[in-house]
Amino acid sequence: MRLFPLSALVLSLTALPVLAADQGIAVPAGPLGTALSDLSRQTGISIGGDQILTGRNSPGASGPLTHEQALTRLLAGTGLGFRKVGPDAYRLEPLLVPRLRPAADQSQAASIEPIIVTATKRGASPVDLPVAVGWLTAADLARLGTNNPDAALPLLGGVGSTHLGPGRNKLAIRGLSDSAFTGQTQATVGLYLDNAKVNYNAPDPHLHLIDLDRVEVLRGPQGTLYGGGSIGGILRIVPTPPDLSERSAQVRLSGSLTRDGAPGGGVEAVLNQPLLTDRLAVRLALYADREGGVIDAAGGRRNIDRTDTQGGRLLVAFVPTDDWRLELGGTYQLIDTDDSHYIQGRRGCCTRTAQLAEPHDNDFDEAHVTLTGSLSFADLHSTTAFVRHEIDSFYDASTAVPALAGLPAQPALFHEAQLSRLWTHETRLTSKDDGVSTLNWLSGLYLSRQTANSSRRLNPAAESGTDLWRRDRVDEVKEAALFGELSWRFQPDWTLTAGGRLFHVAQEVEAIARAPAPSVAQAQGYTRETDYTPKLALAWQAWEDTTFYAQMTEGYRPGGINIEEAGPVTGDDYRTARFQTDELWNYEVGTKLSLWQGRLMLDAAIFHARWRNIQTDQLRADGLTVTTNAGDGSNTGIEVTPRLHLGPWRLDATVILNDPELTRVARDFTGSADGGLPGASRFSGSASLSWRGQLTDGMNLLTALDYSHTGRTHLTFTDGISQGPVDLLGGRVTLHGTGGWSLGVALDNILNSDANQFAYGNPFTLGAGPQATPVRPRTVRVSIGWEG
Repeated sequence: MRLFPLSALVLSLTALPVLAADQGIAVPAGPLGTALSDLSRQTGISIGGDQILTGRNSPGASGPLTHEQALTRLLAGTGLGFRKVGPDAYRLEPLLVPRLRPAADQSQAASIEPIIVTATKRGASPVDLPVAVGWLTAADLARLGTNNPDAALPLLGGVGSTHLGPGRNKLAIRGLSDSAFTGQTQATVGLYLDNAKVNYNAPDPHLHLIDLDRVEVLRGPQGTLYGGGSIGGILRIVPTPPDLSERSAQVRLSGSLTRDGAPGGGVEAVLNQPLLTDRLAVRLALYADREGGVIDAAGGRRNIDRTDTQGGRLLVAFVPTDDWRLELGGTYQLIDTDDSHYIQGRRGCCTRTAQLAEPHDNDFDEAHVTLTGSLSFADLHSTTAFVRHEIDSFYDASTAVPALAGLPAQPALFHEAQLSRLWTHETRLTSKDDGVSTLNWLSGLYLSRQTANSSRRLNPAAESGTDLWRRDRVDEVKEAALFGELSWRFQPDWTLTAGGRLFHVAQEVEAIARAPAPSVAQAQGYTRETDYTPKLALAWQAWEDTTFYAQMTEGYRPGGINIEEAGPVTGDDYRTARFQTDELWNYEVGTKLSLWQGRLMLDAAIFHARWRNIQTDQLRADGLTVTTNAGDGSNTGIEVTPRLHLGPWRLDATVILNDPELTRVARDFTGSADGGLPGASRFSGSASLSWRGQLTDGMNLLTALDYSHTGRTHLTFTDGISQGPVDLLGGRVTLHGTGGWSLGVALDNILNSDANQFAYGNPFTLGAGPQATPVRPRTVRVSIGWEG
């Protein structure tokens, strides 16, 4: 990795607290939306709500004010007040609740609700960030009418996924996908639950989107702030924090009917309870869901792929003073799938030939403690988190018995199990942005340790305790890093940001071949790496609410260790081999526009990514995965994301053009430049059109139509197995009545498409013929909810 002198200075510069002198609050008079964004940027507080800001002007606020004093002054004469829902969170509310106007009268007064994005580790409006950002607010998620994350991904822009099934998928951003298979490579997308990293090389845990404040996406490599495993970007799920002042509750019941499939349903509940007003509160969310199966097995078994999900989250917030906050929290989720979701053939729905059942389980547990506070020279944030992730997958491997065990073919199940434990800690300091200082900085320390125990076993179907073939492995990965960023506003409208991350990674592996070798064969390996990754960005605020930016950033994934076997059966030659670190440089220019008094927001970016030594998990001829380096690749793309509000109407859209290529094929790797990058489509897009208005006093209606398109993609680095294109159309209607009651009806896959969204299901039979994962047939969902 090349070092940039300017970036290399960041780690030392950010250690100088003298750069952060507290100058007080300075927000000039002007449009209320702009004033609130300035206050959020200067203080780091979150200001939310669905109040209309267009047409309201703020008198401004300045001086050594508390957060509440500054908000009071900014809102003077606007008809709005605020309610504190946390130590750094406020919600706008009308001073007097007026009678709602008919929807037709609101055509001149609807703007996009303000949001402060914190994925960049400092609160800022998306318009001010020199990076491509996507987000869904709590209101956006409520409009979806479901907590299934698959429904939200297309609306985040540039986020894609494989479709093995819940708890088994791999995420990708901007088409930067390394493989459809899961092995030893670190994920290309960093997944975060608030401030806790929750994945390393495990698949996406498919966390249900219940009781969330927002979901954020940073597109492009984020190596400086987030380290390895963020080559494509990061996806951050931010739960709703406990409300310290008011008790509240929510309940929702749902049911579904699928064409030629089994019914489903679910229940979810949320309770917020202050224990000491403005000081101590708890928030509990619980849910359970059943997705009825749609795949039939020849021979009479119907709807075999049923999935049951249950989970919950508990957050406890304690605010001893207005400047300090302590949060304890935990999340759990259990996913149980009775059988796989694929069929044989290129497309169609929904029968496959008789075979052994292939159940899958995904158990996820997370706990964290977070301390935030204000020092005299900076703001402190410290999070320690623990994640336990257990995955069990079964495959019909009857045809693989001769290759793996040297025995005649017989009914057999391949059991792949992994238990990973991930400890992470991050402490960072962020300078106080008073809106006047020309220098702003952040610096931090990151520590992590992952231990993964994995076992792969081939067992006779009738004797699960007998091993025909078995390999056990223990991996331990430790990482330590120092990181920092320095932003210099060298002209009133120009800001230069430089950053860097100095990291050290150590990995150790122990592997044992237990069967069918006549004696136990063992192998051990150790590798370590120290390096530095830089970042450089330039932003120009051409005029109010309009920013142009250019940036160059690097992402990386440390190399690792493979276990190789010279013979298919004996295991006598059992040794380690290293796959190399891969690096990705991203060059990007973009713009953020807010027009028509906030009614239209437009984000656009052009990027070019150069990916060196691409790490990839590939299938061997015997159905097992091996990690290797595919060669070099690139992707050049254009992203356009408009958000338009016109009275009761709202349009959210994303259009993405990609040109993924494998520019150099590594020696001994099977791939071709014509195949591009696996799972990366050249064109994709989504659009959501909604209308929200008042029907009668106390009764409001939301209607929406959603469309998404994913172009044709390839399963691997060759063009031999294709999947897609996939076009999905869905609609929903939600009625909100008095007393907090709501009734929703949704129709998924209106056109009843049977497109093949993923051409893979079983690694041991993939070579015998095409496989397909069809889109779920047309489904009607009904829900009833209450909140108060």
